[in-house]
Amino acid sequence: MPTLVVNQGALGDVLMSLPALRLLRKARGEFTLAASPVQGLFLRQAGEVSSVIPSNASAFSELYTGSIPPLLKYFDDIWWFTRRRGLVPDIYLRPNNKLTSNVVFTVDEGPQGTDCSHFQFNQVKKQLEMEEEKIEDYLYPMSYSRGLEARNLFDLAVHPGSGSPKKTWPLENFLEIVKKLTEKRGLDRILFILGPAEEHLCDRIQEFVKGYGGRILYMQGQELPMVADTLGNTKFFLGNDSGISHLAAWCGASSLLLFGPTQTKLWKPAVPNVRTLKSPAVCSPCGDAYRHCKDVHCMKDISTGQVLSSLLSFMKDSGQ
Repeated sequence: MPTLVVNQGALGDVLMSLPALRLLRKARGEFTLAASPVQGLFLRQAGEVSSVIPSNASAFSELYTGSIPPLLKYFDDIWWFTRRRGLVPDIYLRPNNKLTSNVVFTVDEGPQGTDCSHFQFNQVKKQLEMEEEKIEDYLYPMSYSRGLEARNLFDLAVHPGSGSPKKTWPLENFLEIVKKLTEKRGLDRILFILGPAEEHLCDRIQEFVKGYGGRILYMQGQELPMVADTLGNTKFFLGNDSGISHLAAWCGASSLLLFGPTQTKLWKPAVPNVRTLKSPAVCSPCGDAYRHCKDVHCMKDISTGQVLSSLLSFMKDSGQ
């Protein structure tokens, strides 16, 4: 029974699905993941899936015309991860079609707001009739992770970006935290991680690190396996609600994540090595309403004092 799993989400979304994907792999054996080329190839290299096909291939476009292309007719066990049922091609939802799809909703839109990983995992185990399975058995780190005693590359990695500028803490605040950690706490192995979305921050960060004689470095535009391997060799991580933050958590770094408009209870990584700091703004969190907000101040309302105190407490509790 060839199995196809479709997950067209961004990096953070796909990583929220990881426990459910691991459960599917246990039940079905090897399966093919249809995802964006970047996420799909990364998960294959990490050993999480056995084969991938790009979800932007023409075969998927043809599904929405009402026919199943030859490539996809090979699969007779289909799992479609989606936020809304309307995004699943109608041909896979017709009751008289022998190639119906198992639909897994990625976000709990109900009043309880179960976090995305638990929400998806619970749906999959119910559809598989594997109710005895517990998500805790599927929260082990990705293959890039090293034990704490072997994390010798960096003491702290910082990712100051996010998929939306409205979810980012001001860059100058990140720089202030790093300055205090180096000058007052003696940390001397700190890395800034910058992706394509943070290109506009590069000049400021380059200027900042020049004054530290190699104690602070930055990496820019590296592919996901390189970023993951670096995070797997880093003790602590500081970032916003972003895909790289999810990656840091799954690579075993002790991660402090800053949340403003988005809901912590939905989007916090399910792994135990994560702490969050929520904005004190009265309007936070506002969910998807932030996309239309013209006065986003919730991230600015998180003080550097709060972040520094939380980070130092995290380090102390971890024996650092």
